[in-house]
Amino acid sequence: MIPVGITFNENHYLHDSFLNGFPSPENPSRIRNILEYLANSDLVTGIHYHIYASEPASVRDILRVHTVKYIKFIKSCVKDPRSSPGKDVYVCPSSYEVLLQAVGCVLNAGILVATGKCKHSFALIRPPGHHAGPDASSGFCLFNNSGILARYLQEVHGFERIAILNIDAHASDGTYAVFETDPSVLCISVHQDQSTLYPYKGFIRDIGARPALGYCINMEMPPESGNPEYGIFYDEVVEKVLTKFDPQIVILECGFDAYYKESLTKLNLTIDGYYRIIFKLASKWNIVTLLEGGYHEDLGLLTSVVLRALTGESNIKDEVDQIDLLASRHAKTRKDFNNSLSLLKMRLEPYWGLWTRT
Repeated sequence: MIPVGITFNENHYLHDSFLNGFPSPENPSRIRNILEYLANSDLVTGIHYHIYASEPASVRDILRVHTVKYIKFIKSCVKDPRSSPGKDVYVCPSSYEVLLQAVGCVLNAGILVATGKCKHSFALIRPPGHHAGPDASSGFCLFNNSGILARYLQEVHGFERIAILNIDAHASDGTYAVFETDPSVLCISVHQDQSTLYPYKGFIRDIGARPALGYCINMEMPPESGNPEYGIFYDEVVEKVLTKFDPQIVILECGFDAYYKESLTKLNLTIDGYYRIIFKLASKWNIVTLLEGGYHEDLGLLTSVVLRALTGESNIKDEVDQIDLLASRHAKTRKDFNNSLSLLKMRLEPYWGLWTRT
């Protein structure tokens, strides 16, 4: 068994806002920089990783989550790129083919793990998907990659319990819309306080709908939250809920915009923070990792950190002075975090029974 299988959509560069004459942070340089970093570091040339080619997804695959009307709408927008399909979303003449290839890479990453060929996998794809709902696109996202993969694993491989964990700085509102009434898919999203950041959805009070109350979990992290707060949330909520739910596979919506260098958000994860989360996840569950957001210069570095964590290799030395980072942030951060964590536990307790003291 290969420890980690890697897929990426080779045609991703054909989805580029500059083809329409304007810039966007979600552009081909994101994957290009990742691949160049991995090549220069020789990380994926060893025995721990293998890159797999992928076939494009079919329309049938997309229809597991999205409506016929929505797919036709995306196709119509591709024919006339001046018409945007949603807020902060662009398309180009080849965007539909890029989307099918990206979803194909996601499905292949799932197959590699579901069939036991690889222990874990990482789909390095773009555009991202966690803001895309069944009939709507926003935030650079057109098709919901994790949702399509979850439905595929259920229908084709017979999986009965799937968990989706979002660590992108933005709430996974599209994924929530797909699964808010489905108790077979546990959705956990940890993101920046939604009163301060797009999409202004995914509040602690949003815990799904019957018959899946408690199966959608949203944790709002106060601005400036970093490694300590993420570590506490993982230990006290994520790991406990996942253990009780007992997923057969975990789909990780891996956004790199909770990183301290990300200019679009106000969170402070460093490479040690990412490594700790992924390492602990991978030590207990099989993980299919999907690239989501992140628009800074260190995407390649963070990708290598995730790959090391998936295999259990030692991490790269974190050059960030954690004491200085903690000292420079607002004093309210930990207090606000503790209040939010207590509120979340209180809301979830009737459904999970994990935090009541006896």
